[in-house]
Amino acid sequence: MFEKNSHKFFTPASNNKLLTLYTALCYLPDSLPSYRYLESGDTLFIKGMGDPTLLHELWPDHAGLKRMRDVRYIVLYPGRLSDQRWGDGWAWDDILEDYQPEKSALPLYSNLLKIHPQEKSFTITPSYFNSSTHVLTGIKSASRESSQNVFSISKSLPHELYIPFTTEDETITALLQDTLHIQVSMMTNAKSMDSLSWKMQYGVQNDSVFSQMMKVSDNFIAEQLLLLSYAYLTDTLNTSKMIAKAKSGLFQNLPDAFQWVDGSGLSRYNLITPANIIMVLDMIKSKIGFDRIKAIFPAGGISGTLKNSYRSDTPYVWAKTGSLSNNQSLSGYIQTHSGRVILFSFMHSNYITSNAMIRNEMQKVLEYVRDRY
Repeated sequence: MFEKNSHKFFTPASNNKLLTLYTALCYLPDSLPSYRYLESGDTLFIKGMGDPTLLHELWPDHAGLKRMRDVRYIVLYPGRLSDQRWGDGWAWDDILEDYQPEKSALPLYSNLLKIHPQEKSFTITPSYFNSSTHVLTGIKSASRESSQNVFSISKSLPHELYIPFTTEDETITALLQDTLHIQVSMMTNAKSMDSLSWKMQYGVQNDSVFSQMMKVSDNFIAEQLLLLSYAYLTDTLNTSKMIAKAKSGLFQNLPDAFQWVDGSGLSRYNLITPANIIMVLDMIKSKIGFDRIKAIFPAGGISGTLKNSYRSDTPYVWAKTGSLSNNQSLSGYIQTHSGRVILFSFMHSNYITSNAMIRNEMQKVLEYVRDRY
């Protein structure tokens, strides 16, 4: 219907999650693979695959946790992440922000420490970190030492807070043992077990995870889904290899070459065109249909990152937001008054005007399309 600068490159921010979503839709089964395992007597041997839902507060009835709780001993395969804990181009000064936790092979609690203020104290989840969390006066909020899990909390912290914790093998072993109250250790001769027939443990139904990633723009889930997809295909957890495979396969026919480095869009190294985004939106719609899109994507005035935008008596926008400082994107689907479904992609980069002004102009255009078509 209309295009302007559609083949120019923009920083997509969380519009990158559209690529991640389509990759996961194509490569992952209906229930997420959680880990590979072997059973020997009362011992469970586990290879982490990057499943982001283990001990996540949204999925307490995880089938993988039930299997863990049914044994006396757990032995973990060490060093499974064939990748860096942070993505290429991620901001170094955001490593303690809740939107940038570390990537890992066996994530627990979303790799986040939760601090919940009470009347005269705090609740720490996971409680394993109670002994390394200190309440102090004279600080404004909460923090963690840069290279170890030692946390400081302001005595007057006014609201709930999440802080990433470091995810070395030793930490995950101790944390899982403290949570499950069973003995957990690390394999000492793991390579000797690679030739054995490992079974697959499945966990959470994938649409509930995709919905969480898209609606609240969950960066951690996005990163882990790329790792999980490649681990399911190859038994290796590596973001760049998954991206290379998807680019040469799933996305080989996109109209423009593009630069894709992470699952979440946190990196400013990502560069893509609106024309590419439109084709990805069309591929998603062809893959899962519009009804399923409505369940997974944020809906204007109703849910997620669009809850306070594009309000209407009847929802008409389902779209993925994307924002970094000086960059803003919105790409998705409009359902017009006539019932037509129209794809759109707005991408703005390198501006110094207000975000509100840009959002207002996008809304004018979307309302015009809804009413006229």
